[in-house]
Amino acid sequence: MSKPTKAELAKYKSVLEKQLASLRGDVGSMRDEALRASDQDASVDHLADQGTDNYDQGFMLGLIENEEETIKLIEEALERIAGNGEWEYGVCPLCAEEIESAKKAKDSKKAKAKATDPWIPKARLEYLPWARYCVRHQEVEERNRESA
Repeated sequence: MSKPTKAELAKYKSVLEKQLASLRGDVGSMRDEALRASDQDASVDHLADQGTDNYDQGFMLGLIENEEETIKLIEEALERIAGNGEWEYGVCPLCAEEIESAKKAKDSKKAKAKATDPWIPKARLEYLPWARYCVRHQEVEERNRESA
């Protein structure tokens, strides 16, 4: 695990920009579809059909919400690549925080045991270039989100 090179950053940026353009198009078409579905609701005569239409619209709105969250993560990753983010691209901020707090506590063994490197593994960035956290901290974030 190490800092991404300039070539890797350019590759990640390109992938992120393509994914962002694709998602924005998908979200736009899903919104159009959801709006068309709501316009058709008035013409539905049978309650079962209306229930199905309402379910489909709710499902579509849930997909839109998920896609918008991914768009936000991609935009944040592009900001970090450009050097304008809250932290450097490819760094897990929680690992960096653990290392920094261990340094302040002058407990270098603890720092090495928890996280020897704040960089997100390149294999993870290849698969998910908008990743904010390493796998360990992503799991913690997801557990916290589920319990909230």
